[in-house]
Amino acid sequence: MGRKANSPPAYGRLSHDDTRHDRARKGKVPVLVGEGEEMERLLIPTKLIKHPYIAALLEMSANEFGYQQQGALKIPCDAECLRRSIQMISKQK
Repeated sequence: MGRKANSPPAYGRLSHDDTRHDRARKGKVPVLVGEGEEMERLLIPTKLIKHPYIAALLEMSANEFGYQQQGALKIPCDAECLRRSIQMISKQK
């Protein structure tokens, strides 16, 4: 049930070159994760957006930042924690 040897990880970290285009790859949602000035940009697979854990994070984001956010969604969560959660959720599907 684990990840296949050649399959990409469930989350995506953008490299410096990727940020120039400011567009997410098909099937991914860009989010800024972290608190305060320490924000990291991650790509979350769209198929995971309806998962209760991700939905709760998005609700928490809306409560803290509002629905009128400009640019990538901001999620007030530890980036490493979200990365591990996405990996675990992806393995369940």
